Amino acid sequence: MNEPVWLQQQRKTAQQTFEQLPFPTRRDLDWQRFDIRKLNLDTLTGKPSVEVKLSAVTGNGVIFCDMATALAKHPGILQEYLGKLIAPDEAHKFNALNTARWNTGALLYVPAGVRVELPAEILYTLTGETGSPRTLIIIEPGAEATVIQKFIGGTGAINLHAAGTEVFVKDGGRLHYISYQDFNPNVYDFTLKRARVGKDAEIDWVIGMFGASFQRYDIECEMAGEGGTSFMYGVCFAENQQQFGQFTKQHHRAGNTVSDLLFKNVLRDSAVTNFTGLIKVEKNANGTNAYQSNKNLVLSDKVKCDTRPILEIESNKLRCTHGATVGRLDEDQLFYLRARGLPEEQARHILLEAFLEPVLARIKVPAVYKEFSELIHRKVSR
Repeated sequence: MNEPVWLQQQRKTAQQTFEQLPFPTRRDLDWQRFDIRKLNLDTLTGKPSVEVKLSAVTGNGVIFCDMATALAKHPGILQEYLGKLIAPDEAHKFNALNTARWNTGALLYVPAGVRVELPAEILYTLTGETGSPRTLIIIEPGAEATVIQKFIGGTGAINLHAAGTEVFVKDGGRLHYISYQDFNPNVYDFTLKRARVGKDAEIDWVIGMFGASFQRYDIECEMAGEGGTSFMYGVCFAENQQQFGQFTKQHHRAGNTVSDLLFKNVLRDSAVTNFTGLIKVEKNANGTNAYQSNKNLVLSDKVKCDTRPILEIESNKLRCTHGATVGRLDEDQLFYLRARGLPEEQARHILLEAFLEPVLARIKVPAVYKEFSELIHRKVSR
């Protein structure tokens, strides 16, 4: 790609940031529960290789294209928005890696007042030892769209995947955003998604975490305008030696805003999950209503499950609540189903799928709801 000076500078700054930051270890608070020593960055020297496929979404001034096309035909949009939510000098090693090395991705731009009828589908397939896609979504005032983002693939060796997504939902805009990963078992995935929500705007996230050996998932939403609403729902099924880190942030900069977060995890075998959720309310963001819940269902004595909800409150007229649970299948419910003639295995499957259903119910695209259900059923029925 023939890149403009401003993008070259972003990459240079990000590369310097990446090189200066140490590789994370268990001495770091956010990494204490994870073992990623098998990931050797020195051996991963190949060019990032990710295939991107986009569905057909056209009309009414909508722009939906890969990043190479965006740079060639819409450089002004990229210059205005790219890197505004994910800064190249931010002290996050793998986020900096994405900014420095991304060579593919997707741009969705929906003009003011336009409602996109069909979902905009983005399929990223990791085909090499490393991958660094970048996604940029802009929903102008009063516009509405649905985005489906999928991450799959991976080779036989250890792979590194570092992805970044920036989302802008402007005043009165609406975005239904569904994203999941089902990578091959040897992938180490570092994913960051950040959104800025304007006045009377709404974003409705549904996140699925199924594959990979390790995944660190950072999902953050900045409530920047009064009347804004954010729903952040996630489902994770961890098995074998999978490790999942979930770091969420509900950042209320403006008052009279609402954020609702629910992450549900199922763990079995020797899997590890760590949920760290932050609700941050700025000074004078009165009228904030924020809710955060992390629920974990454990199916083995060998799993490791941690949950850490955090509140940072600088306003005094608000409502913020958070909670977390860790438990097993309800024996009374299991007994009830078996008493109705169901075999024990089938009864367990029904309870597991029922546990995750509140997240799946947020998916408003029937075909994608079916995909999530099949991924969960595959795990449950292993």
